[in-house]
Amino acid sequence: MIGRDEQRSYYRMMINADCSILIDTLEAPQEINAICRDLSSNGMALEIDQALDIGQNISFVVHSASEQIPSLTGKGKVLRCHPEGSSGFLCGVEIIELI
Repeated sequence: MIGRDEQRSYYRMMINADCSILIDTLEAPQEINAICRDLSSNGMALEIDQALDIGQNISFVVHSASEQIPSLTGKGKVLRCHPEGSSGFLCGVEIIELI
């Protein structure tokens, strides 16, 4: 967990869970695999292979590792996206709605 010296309203849980992102484009919806690195009550950090546009609306499913716990499904908005390492991006997503 991130320390108390960080000025956040909600603490983040490190989860490293598989995640599916759905981007609605004019041509056809595009599904992208990602890893949800951390999660809080109003946002999450996603590790992804391609950059997402800031302000872009997405749908997401954070897959559960257990059949007894349902997956987390919702809609979000990309707040930031920057290169992470040599082949990926780290994107901050605001959770708009849980479904």
